[in-house]
Amino acid sequence: MAQAESAFSKARVEAFSDGVLAVIITIMVLDLKAPESDDFAALVRLWPSFAIYLVSFAFVAIYWINHHAIMMAARQATASLIWANNALLLCLSLIPFATAYVGATHISPLATMVYAALQFACGVAFTLTYSTIVAQRRDDAEFMAAARARRMQNRAAIAVYGISILVAAVSPVSALALFVAVAVAYVVPGLFNEAPLPRSARSEG
Repeated sequence: MAQAESAFSKARVEAFSDGVLAVIITIMVLDLKAPESDDFAALVRLWPSFAIYLVSFAFVAIYWINHHAIMMAARQATASLIWANNALLLCLSLIPFATAYVGATHISPLATMVYAALQFACGVAFTLTYSTIVAQRRDDAEFMAAARARRMQNRAAIAVYGISILVAAVSPVSALALFVAVAVAYVVPGLFNEAPLPRSARSEG
């Protein structure tokens, strides 16, 4: 088994991950059920499903972008990276279930708590995956300087997810607002930062 793992390339790990993420998005959109009547009010009543779908789509897109970025920084597909990545994909694959649960229960406290707990698990799994890559590049001062900021951002997101579990029990909508805030914190800086990747990351991408 270990010998087979060592034969994996980064490209194969990333291609498999891309495929899983594409399936996740497909399943989520298939869970959006059209109303049975042409009454506008019936369409409006579906707003919880559409709202949580947009939040989930944003999260999957963010994970896809960040996953590509960290895989570019990896030097090789080690056994620890492969299994940490599999753990991340396991957590992400549950997003369609949690999304459908929140939509079907009209953003109930329990469903939103489950959703928040899943986001917490995804955040931890992503951080674990990134940590395996950081371990490969401890001799790269330029990379480590950038890694410190990324790890702080990831830890802050995990902390917010943890808080949102408690908030969801009292105010599910407020918990959703926290999810959106995390997504914005990841997306907005990238919209205004078109600087190229560090030389060390580009040379190994």
